[in-house]
Amino acid sequence: MNFGMQYGSRFYLHVKWFAGDLEWTPQPIGKVITPAFLFWFSFTLVVLLIVSRYNTALVHISAVRKVHSFLNKLKRFHLSIMRVGLVIALLLQLITGAYLAPTFQIETWWVYALLIIAILGLLHCATLAVSGLAIGILYVIALTDYGMFHVLDYMFYLGVIYYLLVANTRWKRTGIPILYVWTGLSLAWLAMEKLTLAKLACSLMHEYGIPSLGFTVEDFVLISAFIELGLAWAFIVGIMNRFTALLLTGLFLLTTTVFGFTEIVGHMVMHTILLIFLIVGRNDILSILHTRRPPKLRSFFVVLHFSIMIFSMMTLYIWMGHPRSGFSVPLPLPQAVQASKTPAFCPIK
Repeated sequence: MNFGMQYGSRFYLHVKWFAGDLEWTPQPIGKVITPAFLFWFSFTLVVLLIVSRYNTALVHISAVRKVHSFLNKLKRFHLSIMRVGLVIALLLQLITGAYLAPTFQIETWWVYALLIIAILGLLHCATLAVSGLAIGILYVIALTDYGMFHVLDYMFYLGVIYYLLVANTRWKRTGIPILYVWTGLSLAWLAMEKLTLAKLACSLMHEYGIPSLGFTVEDFVLISAFIELGLAWAFIVGIMNRFTALLLTGLFLLTTTVFGFTEIVGHMVMHTILLIFLIVGRNDILSILHTRRPPKLRSFFVVLHFSIMIFSMMTLYIWMGHPRSGFSVPLPLPQAVQASKTPAFCPIK
């Protein structure tokens, strides 16, 4: 039940899945913060400030309003779309002998049972909490088998679990906002991989011949990381959610042409989440905390919030990624590093 997806022994690290270099310990923060880093950090801040300033004005453009009006009519179907998308994603995992991610391999029958329970629970609205509980148990299993450092790459599952658990309760309106936050944090966490383990991403680009669009490979990886961070921030604070979801979906589809079927398996849950975001649009609960501030205070909030997010997550990522931290499961030498493996959540490779 592997559909051609053969992996090395317990070699399950996003960009590191492809690279032959096993020296994947994150670089210290002093080596990460370079002149190029500071330039693209500043550039990203400027873009976020502009987006924050003109976000409301863009909504009033006639063509944009028509698109929003059409998508708003689909909002009532978001729960059904989530159920169908998750069923497809979990079925793909089941038939490929994996759970949650393409390289989290199923080794015991009861993990299969939990996947089946999660799928069956999605077939009826009344049993969504059962499905959420089953996925939650699978997440805990992954934590014990692969370590917190690796499993945090899949934080968006925590949002999915919460969404399912509260779908039939009085807290159901909080499901989408929580899903936004955990998806944004998951995307930001993956960006840390490119910032602190840039050489592995660079080696992957060389191996697959991925074009760098006129930039050096090192700069392209750095730019990719800041794009992910900017999109993550947009999700977390509720700015241009539909545009962000559409952009990420396009990036995922492009990477599918490079990495194939495993990419589809790894990103199916994310495709479902992004489709929900595209339909639901702005997260009013989160965006109200941002858009109703005076312009100067709003700009200060953008700089402060984004800076805290990037530097706190970078510090945590470097600390947890160190072999002595206790959060990272040691990796034995792989038997083979197959080209069919793909990152589970990496919009720009």
